[in-house]
Amino acid sequence: MALPAAIPSSRRILAAGEPEWTWRTIRRRVYLGAVMAAGGLLLVQAAARAHLDPLPTVALTVAAVMLSLYKLKLPLASGTSTMSMAATVDFVALLTAGVELATLVAAIAVLLQCTVRVPRTQPLYRSAFSVASVVLSVQAAGLVWRALQGDVTTPTFDRLLVPLSAAATAYFVVNTALVAGAIALSFSTSPVLAWNRDFLWSAPGYFLAAAVGATVALIMVTAAWELLPLAVSPLYISYRAYQISVRRLEEERWHAQELAKLVNATRQALARATQSEAALAAEKERLALESARLRVTVQAINDAVITVDRMGAVLLMNDRARSLASMKPGAAPAGEMGAIFEVLALPPGMYESTLERLLVGGYPVRLRNEPLDQGANIPLVEITGTPTRDQDGRVAGAVWVVRDITDAERIAQERAKAARLESLGVLAGGLAHDFNNILMGIVGNLSLAQGLVRPEESALALRLAQAAAACARARGVTNQLLTFAKGGTPVKKSASLRELVLECTRFALSGSTVAPRFDVAPDLWACDIDHVQIGQVVHNLVLNAVQATPRDGIVEVAMKNVVLSATTPPAGVDLAPGKYVQLTVRDHGDGILPQHLGRIFDPYFTTKKRGSGLGLAISYSIVKAHGGAITAASEPGSGSTFSVFLPASAQ
Repeated sequence: MALPAAIPSSRRILAAGEPEWTWRTIRRRVYLGAVMAAGGLLLVQAAARAHLDPLPTVALTVAAVMLSLYKLKLPLASGTSTMSMAATVDFVALLTAGVELATLVAAIAVLLQCTVRVPRTQPLYRSAFSVASVVLSVQAAGLVWRALQGDVTTPTFDRLLVPLSAAATAYFVVNTALVAGAIALSFSTSPVLAWNRDFLWSAPGYFLAAAVGATVALIMVTAAWELLPLAVSPLYISYRAYQISVRRLEEERWHAQELAKLVNATRQALARATQSEAALAAEKERLALESARLRVTVQAINDAVITVDRMGAVLLMNDRARSLASMKPGAAPAGEMGAIFEVLALPPGMYESTLERLLVGGYPVRLRNEPLDQGANIPLVEITGTPTRDQDGRVAGAVWVVRDITDAERIAQERAKAARLESLGVLAGGLAHDFNNILMGIVGNLSLAQGLVRPEESALALRLAQAAAACARARGVTNQLLTFAKGGTPVKKSASLRELVLECTRFALSGSTVAPRFDVAPDLWACDIDHVQIGQVVHNLVLNAVQATPRDGIVEVAMKNVVLSATTPPAGVDLAPGKYVQLTVRDHGDGILPQHLGRIFDPYFTTKKRGSGLGLAISYSIVKAHGGAITAASEPGSGSTFSVFLPASAQ
């Protein structure tokens, strides 16, 4: 975990003064004068009103002076900054002795910080401005502390934490805003930009100083002096961490400057070398422009593009290719196109043989992997290799284009499945209608026969009743076939899925040893649904989960809102962008084998000893009729997850 930053003192070294009386220098001088005048007036008032207790005053002053000497010099975008941890003592004095003593202690500390152990003597107005800005910051923090009735002797949320946080915020905002304004006037930049760039990062340091100050104040109030080292240790750790960070920052900036000098020298040498040959310079400019356009074009391509030389070393790779190569940590070292082939689960040695064939023959090649059943982390891709040629027409390398067709393949399979189900549905609907007509004749004749049976013919009456019951069951099968054939033409009403899903789940679990676990979003959108049909879908999914879950297991049912975009659709789902409600039913059973997962929505396909194989097919048909989608995911031994996407209601 990163250590908190040392408390910045905001004693900023402003830009060098300009001798000319320009509008910018006038505004800067008026601003600096106003700040120094206000800070000086408040400092005089604090000195006049302060009731100094010798021992606390001396102790706090010594602590502030010592902390102010431990400072860091930070290079900023505009000028430099020194940083110390003396603000901690400001908060200790503010909480224990009042704002007047805190103002005096802060002024002494910042004055020493600006004048002692500095690389060179600074103008007096800079030190005065630093003192004034800290005085105003302490006064603002004290005003907020008093307004919120802060009391360190009552360490409660309302009397300590809230006032302390507000006081730290006031200290931070006033201190950094004053200095950001001076920097903005000195360098003609936006105050907001200067504050956001150079000071916003220092906010945690102010709150750390306030927290440590409050802890020390509590120790002083309770006289628990043995805890003092524990209270101040975070400051030392922060100082050391910042010291290391600053050293690294200075080294990096030094290297950057040296590199910039080297680049500048190289550019100058190149410019001198090309001045004598204008044609060569124009050609290089044209090539550079084409190279830049090529890089922009390659980066904009959604497919992975990799350029290699004759030895197979990578010359150019766009971001999509880098993302593809980093799918498996450490699987694609720089310069190895063959490693990318390994990531894509292509056979060992295929890259070398394919590259050799491409370079020797000089014709494009096309490959395709087959990883759909080998793991979810490997996409299905189509790889096209095209030879590149030099100016003499000789093959100099190759360009590989890797296109991820996983989603396209899954959507194609989904569409093929839908077409197959639709054709089967037409057949099932015709058979169901014809069979239903035949059943109507049989049921009618059975009813007439039952009316003609005499009381003493009980055996015949029993046979006729059994035949009528069998016809009723056959009618139920025809109704299932009709539902599968056309989804039953849903009668939609706008309603929430919450109560329907909860009711159907509990009904499906009644009498079993499996318990439900619900996770329902509180702001669930409404959907336009047919209650009966969607209830049948929920019942089928939960019933399948119950049958797959071991005894005393759990079935997880979740509902949430999702927004599908054109660029981030769920895997295997062909839905238009928009708002949807996602229903997820998950069991913890044995899972579905990969060879069976693609057929579970086919009619009459089942792996159960007792089952018709129509439940999921009917559910698929119903969801499609509602304009939604249903998907299944499973790993053997880890259970199965069914997800239903239903369009959210526009009402």
